[in-house]
Amino acid sequence: MRPWPAVALVLVAGCSDKAADPARFYPPPDRAQAALETALTGWQNGSSYGAVPGATDPVVQFIDARHAQGQKLTGYTILGLAPGDGPRVYTVKLTLSGASESVRTRYVVFGVDPVWVMRHEEYDQMAHWDHPMPKDAPAKSAGR
Repeated sequence: MRPWPAVALVLVAGCSDKAADPARFYPPPDRAQAALETALTGWQNGSSYGAVPGATDPVVQFIDARHAQGQKLTGYTILGLAPGDGPRVYTVKLTLSGASESVRTRYVVFGVDPVWVMRHEEYDQMAHWDHPMPKDAPAKSAGR
């Protein structure tokens, strides 16, 4: 009897594990919402941009350009979780100081440790390697 069929079967079975499944990077909805609430409450309480203080198990990293620019969050309401098999996407109503109206936005929650909470627009930029260009960016050299 040749051992090759048995070896091939073991190799195929080993390749079918969930190690390649991107869903392993998506926290369950309850943990994702808890991370979102931690991030938004931290912003509302004046925490600095980036890692949310006190959120250590797991660490929560928060990315929102409004927060980075120093806008103050005075309130928020989580409106719901979007259906789908990808990263958790939540619609949130934000109340920002100095704004005449509340803002509806979406946040993407992904990762295991750290758990990332990122505004949807910034997630899209990251996923597509885009970034906003400064208005005074130098023109590209014609020789390159």
